[in-house]
Amino acid sequence: MFPPRGLAVVLFGYTRCPDLCPLTLGRLLPAYEALGSPPDLQLMLLSVDERDTPQALQTYLRGFAPIQGLTGKPEAIRQIADVARVEYNPAPGGRLIFHTDAMALLDSEGRLVRMLYGVSRLSTAKLKEEIARLLR
Repeated sequence: MFPPRGLAVVLFGYTRCPDLCPLTLGRLLPAYEALGSPPDLQLMLLSVDERDTPQALQTYLRGFAPIQGLTGKPEAIRQIADVARVEYNPAPGGRLIFHTDAMALLDSEGRLVRMLYGVSRLSTAKLKEEIARLLR
């Protein structure tokens, strides 16, 4: 369901991403835990790859619990990405997806508070700081 109800951090990515997504997810979890694992904050991966099924997302995110996977019709994902200024396109050969390295911070009403770009380059401490700002 998008937008989610309640505070949310939404990473734009996909399960076959070889670098940016797993790196960011790996830093996001410790940031969330350092904040005391706030129960009112949802962590989500919104897939920009139409090949990602709900089952594929669930399997992939098992190692990143409590992050939830989101997918939907390609046109719905495109609309959300356009609002967030996130670009994504299949790479030559179609196996990988070139995508903007971005994360959305949403308020309790599902409204966009802030977009973070280049999130794979942010440290766990910086992610924690950005999320803490959302929680205030």
